[in-house]
Amino acid sequence: MTRTTTPPESSSSAPGKDRTLKASFAAVTALVVVAVVAAGWFGFGWARALFVDKPIADARDSALNGAQQAAINLNSVDSANLEGSFENMRSSITGEKMNQDLQATMDGFTDQMRQSGATSKAELMQGTLTELNTDDGLAKALVVVAVTTTWPDRFDKSKVTMRLDVQDVDGVWKASSVEPVGARIPLENGSLPADGAAPAPTEQAPAAPAPTEAPVVPAPEQVPAPGDTGGQ
Repeated sequence: MTRTTTPPESSSSAPGKDRTLKASFAAVTALVVVAVVAAGWFGFGWARALFVDKPIADARDSALNGAQQAAINLNSVDSANLEGSFENMRSSITGEKMNQDLQATMDGFTDQMRQSGATSKAELMQGTLTELNTDDGLAKALVVVAVTTTWPDRFDKSKVTMRLDVQDVDGVWKASSVEPVGARIPLENGSLPADGAAPAPTEQAPAAPAPTEAPVVPAPEQVPAPGDTGGQ
């Protein structure tokens, strides 16, 4: 009976296998290192976006929104609902000086103004932050609003530019100071029919006067606003 035996592998092949295994291990190790480095880099970018960039972006948006809302509220007043109008203004301001100025504006309203039937409504045109300090919760903004003042028989629309300092008060950004920039710029004006059916064709407003201090809060017959010196 013939026995078949398998010859042993040549010992010369073992070093070749070792070299192949070492090369494969080195390649895998390199891939692992690259993966770890990549994960660390992108993980850092994700963490920065989540914990640094996003809070700053949120603060910027909130500060600008607060400044814009303050500009709208401080330029909107309804003689038929003065209490509500002033309450809206008060909700957008902070600090003793601003509150004192608002109180002075409220005290300055006469019975004639209350009975005038006038309303002023502000609409946002544009706004931007010029400074932001997230550590102290402070910012500065420049806001432009279009203010339409309506009487029973006529209306007047003008552009008002304001510089505001705003402050984070318990998560709400409020105006701590307000400064008009230049004069009001007339946009349009016209008459209203007595029955209030439809406004008459508007007239082109006259050219804007030379820049001067302008009241911040328009009201019947130009009532001065909080923080406004009236050009003095």
